[in-house]
This record gives sequence, C-alpha cells and structure tokens, in this order.
Amino acid sequence: MDLELVKHEISTLVEPGEPGFAVGVYTDGATLLTTAQGVACVEFGVPIDARTRFDIASISKQFTAACVLLLAREGRLSLDDDVRAHVPGLNLTVPVTVRQCLQHTGGLPEWYALYPLTGVPLAEMSQERLLGILQGIRETTFPPGTDFSYSNTGYILAAVVVAEVTGQSFAEFARERILTPLGMDDSLFRDDASLPLPRLAYGYANADGDPRRADTQESAVGDGGLVTSVEDLAPWFGFLADGRVLGADLREALLERAVLTDGTVLAYAFGICHMQVAGRTAYGHAGGMHGYRSNLLYLPDPGVGVAVLSNQSAIDPVALSERLVGALLGEQPAAASFAPDEATVQAFAGHWHNAATDDTLTAQAASNGRIGVELHGMAVEFVPGAEGRWHGTGVAEGLWLAREDDRLLLGLMRRPMPPIVYLPCDPPGTDALPDGDYHSGELDVRATVRDGVLAVGPDLRLPTAPAPAGTWRAGPYALRPDDGDLLLSGGGLRRMRFTGRPGGAG
Repeated sequence: MDLELVKHEISTLVEPGEPGFAVGVYTDGATLLTTAQGVACVEFGVPIDARTRFDIASISKQFTAACVLLLAREGRLSLDDDVRAHVPGLNLTVPVTVRQCLQHTGGLPEWYALYPLTGVPLAEMSQERLLGILQGIRETTFPPGTDFSYSNTGYILAAVVVAEVTGQSFAEFARERILTPLGMDDSLFRDDASLPLPRLAYGYANADGDPRRADTQESAVGDGGLVTSVEDLAPWFGFLADGRVLGADLREALLERAVLTDGTVLAYAFGICHMQVAGRTAYGHAGGMHGYRSNLLYLPDPGVGVAVLSNQSAIDPVALSERLVGALLGEQPAAASFAPDEATVQAFAGHWHNAATDDTLTAQAASNGRIGVELHGMAVEFVPGAEGRWHGTGVAEGLWLAREDDRLLLGLMRRPMPPIVYLPCDPPGTDALPDGDYHSGELDVRATVRDGVLAVGPDLRLPTAPAPAGTWRAGPYALRPDDGDLLLSGGGLRRMRFTGRPGGAG
C-alpha cells in the first residue's frame, strides 16, 4: 500500500492557519498511518494531530446501534419491541420497532426539522427537552416498515431506550460496554456540549469563504455526539474486521441490512451502509454537523480502513476517503463524463414533484451544457458526470441527477440510499398563500400566514412564495393548503397537519 501517495493526496488541501482535518489508515485493528493538515483552533493556531478530537456526527450511529444490539444479545430487549414499551410518554398511534428506529424505516419525523417549529434553541436542546418534543408526535410519515427516510429521531429514541433499560445514562453505558472494552479511552458521547473538552477541535463553516465558528450546540446524543480522534478509532476498525473484543455475532448483527415489508433489501444496516468503493465491497457512514464533516470506510478485502475527520465544511470527506482508498490500492479511477446533446439537456427542463414528500424542483438548460436547478429555494447547477448522471456543483456537491423514462431521480453520490423520485407537475401559481391561523396538536404550536409570511411558534418567520404542484415554499419547508388546514413538509417531515382555526380563535 502506497502510504506516501496518501500523504501527497492531502498535502495541498488546506492553507496554513485554516481549519483542517486528520486522516487515519488502518489494517487489522492497528494504525498504519495518521496524518493531519490545518489547525484545531484558528484563533490560537493550534495544529491538528492524531490525538485531536472531533465531533463525528452521524458516524456515531453505528456505536449507538452496537449498544442496542448488545442489550438485545443479552435478552434485555428485542429489536422487534415496540419502542413505546421502553420510552415513557410516547404518543405514536402505531407501533414503531426498535429495529425500525435504527434502520430509518419507522417513518419517524426528523427532529432537526421539528425543533425550529417549537422555538427551542438548538443550544438549549438536551436529551430530556428533545424527548419532551418527541412525546407529542402521534403520526408517522409513512406506515412503519414500508419505506426508508433517514431520520435522526430514531437514534435519539434508541439512546433513550438504552438509558431506560439499563438505568444508566446513554453516554455512561456506551463508555462502559463499548468504548472502554475496545480501549477507546479518548472517545465519549458528549451529552453536555457546554463542558470544555481537552483537545477538541473547534468547528468552522468555511465553504463560502473565511471560516466562521460553527461548533456543536445540542447536548442530545445517539444520532450523533461521539467525540473521537483518528488515533482512538483503530480498535473500532478491528471490530469491523472480525468482531474482536465485542464479538463476531455483534459485528454480524450490525451489518444486517434493512428489509422493507415488501421484501426490498436496503443498503442501510444498523448505523452503517453497504457500498462499493474502488470496485470492492465496503462498509461506511458519513457524518456532518455544523462545522464538522467526517467519513469512515472499511473494506473487508483487502482489510483496510480509512477515517477522515474534519473541523470545516469546505472539504468533502467522502470523496477524499475514496480517493485515499484508490491511492492505497493503486487504483485511482480516471474521471469519467459524457457529452450530452441538446435534446438530452432539454429532457430535464420543467417542474418536478415528489408526491410523498411534497418536495419540488425546477430544472432548465444552463450555460455550457449544464443543467440549472432551483432546489429548496437555491439555484444550483449540475454538470455531466459518470454513468449518464449529472453531478451537482457548489452547495449541491455530492448530489446526482438522472432522467429515467418519465421520472427525474435525485440521489447522493457515493451513498447507496434510495434516490428521490420526481414526476412532472404543474408550474408555480401566481397567487400568494392565503392568510390563515393554524395549530399543531402534536407540537402544541400556533402557525399563522399573514401577507405572505409564515410564522410558527415564538420565533420562526419565513416569507412564502408559490412553488410547483400547488405548493408554496417557505425556507426549507413546503406548504400545501388542505380543506382549511395547512400541511407542512420538508427535511424529513411529510405533510404534518396544522389544523385551521376559523377566525384565528385562541
């Protein structure tokens, strides 16, 4: 394996004094190489090294799943238990299993889309406060088990399940039963984000220029919140290799793919995805939160692992991880693209709608053979890429677009998640969203529309604009009037109902 080529690949990615990243390369549970670029603290110029700790965001999910699977192995719970049996006060009207919580098939509304509606600041979001919000949710976004929708909510509930079953905090249980046995003594679930943590890299948002502080604010964990370093991750790669320390049966359980009720087998397992990298089977997961982005990959053949942990947003750690794997194996792929004709480009033009999520996009031919797309209120461009797909640029980097028969597909590059499927739809109307007063019984918040502005809860104020398919757009949300009510979708919410209040009563 060419470790010098790995160093070369990252040597020019970060300028001196900029936030950066650390890279770990592993085999057989041991570290082959650690290398780093940039600083952990721009203000004081503290360099990143192998022991610098990062918030690894959603990579944490596989550790959370391992905690739950450990309890299942010991007979203290079943993956097919109704989560309501373990989480006090949940008001879901249908059963959602622990398994469905961990495999994103439960239809649980995404809490990152919910909390702005409640007015609770992210910096004040503890596990207890978030559970209080989730206890109000009654409806799932689809019948559990019938679909896949990535939801951090399921992992928050999983962490609560662990705490309820064991009588310990989730962070304590994870440290005692997973992290300490593996020798990951520098790793922890940070369930109080206000506490100082030695050697923690500050987070920065720098995708649009100069870095701005963007640290982790919330103290809810399970969906994320694990803090670790590239040096400390080596034992976890040993576990992914053969189940050492924690057990081969636990490893096999972690890698068991989700299966929908119609028999569809998904690429997602328990906090980790099955995928192909450099033409080989791989397991991995990415993480992204505020000023942190990360990726973890393990290839069982040839037994190589790669971790990229960063405290900035300008670098794509998923693409970098795959380039490093190619460098290690001496199999750097040639960049592939195609030259579309005008008819191919024009086939994307028009308005498109996903009926399940009320998500819409508008596409048109742009300059230089590109496709311009209005997506979630943002203007982005896609360029010809590999396999007949179009690749997003700028803020859309990591997305791909394709035309298939009468459908438009939007997916994540290098992530085997089901793409969003769009069908042609009517263009936006010209009328403003009618004024109205509404109330959500699930969140116990009021919403109003006045003069084209949506107001929800004490703080959220968003201008509205007509969108395709009879909807209106308000920031990240899609709005649809429905027989006097207002349906709100977006970011893991699907048509959450706000009931109309005639005359604005109450």
